[in-house]
Amino acid sequence: MKKSFLANAAYFLAVLVFLIFTLGPILWALNIALTPEGEITKASSQIIASHITFDNFKQLMDPTTSAYRLIIPAIINSVKMSAISVLLTVPISLMTAYAFYRYNFKGKKPVFLLITLTMVIPVFTTIIPIYAMFAQNDLLDQLFWIAIIYVSAFIPLNTWLIYNHFKDLPYEVIEAAMMDGAGEWRVFFETILPLSWPILITSLLVVFLTAWSQFQIPMILTTSQANKVITLVIQDFKGRYTASYGLIAASGLLAILPPAVLATTFRKFLISGLTGGATKG
Repeated sequence: MKKSFLANAAYFLAVLVFLIFTLGPILWALNIALTPEGEITKASSQIIASHITFDNFKQLMDPTTSAYRLIIPAIINSVKMSAISVLLTVPISLMTAYAFYRYNFKGKKPVFLLITLTMVIPVFTTIIPIYAMFAQNDLLDQLFWIAIIYVSAFIPLNTWLIYNHFKDLPYEVIEAAMMDGAGEWRVFFETILPLSWPILITSLLVVFLTAWSQFQIPMILTTSQANKVITLVIQDFKGRYTASYGLIAASGLLAILPPAVLATTFRKFLISGLTGGATKG
């Protein structure tokens, strides 16, 4: 009985700590976003606002305000970058993983190991030559080519995840399809693909969420206000001597809304796909 009580208490404490670290910053940002700007910087300001205002959110949603003209184009740019990343990364990773799963060729293991090892190399270690290449070829401030950098960084992880899923598929299904006269493409589209929707949704989510949250790469490779993404525009509400803390908090909450909705809606696929890929070799 005592052991059960201690186990439940430890579990409750762990969940409480997790909630504090995950929901705490969001609730704090919401509190700041709903606090009048004059109260935020007061020396006698309270932890929880005594007066609530929605002015910061109204500014972000009002087409006549400068905040709206900053935030909405940035959200559109983030959607474009994430969409390009998904549309290129997922198919390339899918076909690459299938090739490693389906065929045996000389050097297969070393090549696959080399691909997976690139996951541990931060893209920022190569940002100087990337910037030089972009500047030399007039590619700076072009969303498509910046998204290509994302794609090159995302392919190894997604190839690894999908490949580990393929390894769990019964090979007898492929053999049965080929005995029925199915060709390679028919086996892939009619047999493999229908069995792979869960991992494909996981891959799509991983790519979208990672692309949406990028900051350093677009900061370095973007030169104009018109092509800034949401993560960059948020810092524009902070000037050299002043900062609109309420707008920063409100725009931050707006920025996490799309990935939060996606992650919550498809959390089942996200958890099963990531844990499945992490426990198989």
